[in-house]
Amino acid sequence: MRLTLHSDLALRALLFLAAAGENGGTIPQIAAAYRISENHLRKVTHELVTLGLIESLRGRSGGLRLRRPPSEMSIGAILRMTESDFALVDCLGNTPERCVITGNCGLQRIFGEALKAWFAVLDGYTLADAASGSRKLRNLLDIAETDDIAPSSG
Repeated sequence: MRLTLHSDLALRALLFLAAAGENGGTIPQIAAAYRISENHLRKVTHELVTLGLIESLRGRSGGLRLRRPPSEMSIGAILRMTESDFALVDCLGNTPERCVITGNCGLQRIFGEALKAWFAVLDGYTLADAASGSRKLRNLLDIAETDDIAPSSG
């Protein structure tokens, strides 16, 4: 299983904003921190705004901020919003007819079970868990000092 670059950047942008706390961040700050294209990040953050995960504030003290506390944002839920295809094999996707043995082998059941287990793990972690101990993370991403984020209790 491999995430798309879009989902990878979405998670990294959300992680940056979680580590930044109330200060939030701007597209240039996040792009510089991760050494990624501002244009690509702009597309990703536009989708995150549309999905209601972050808010975009205009003006002098504008920028991007999480709309909810990081402890309320599960990694699994975020990926379900940003990824479009989790079909590990054709028979799990929108075109099961592409495989002549669909329904007659155990792969559909096995990969379906694996996908459920994968999401069960990701649903057990939040953005707060990924950003816990965020002091070192803030240093690596060149984010101004804020209070550390405690992992979720889930």
